Amino acid sequence: MAKPITRRRAKQADHQRAYRLQQKDLRKPSRDDVARLALHLMINEALRRGQDEELSRWCETIVTQLAAQGFERDAAYRRVDQLIERYADGWTFQRKPHLARSSLD
Repeated sequence: MAKPITRRRAKQADHQRAYRLQQKDLRKPSRDDVARLALHLMINEALRRGQDEELSRWCETIVTQLAAQGFERDAAYRRVDQLIERYADGWTFQRKPHLARSSLD
């Protein structure tokens, strides 16, 4: 007999919490951590080299793919442009201070 949905969801939630703690203890970056750093490096490198045309093509590709996932095209353009403007204005990579090794290690 199948488990009731609420019990199954509770078990899944417990498993997910344990998995996240394990990943944190292993100091393993998440997919989002890697993507955030890749985005930071790509935008800053294009800005540093003055590759406005390449950055524009990249922006169009990202927006097209976001729209294909169901996001509103104009909102996606605004968000990508906002990120690029922040980096152009000197915004630095947002590190995660909680990952710094404590003095107890």
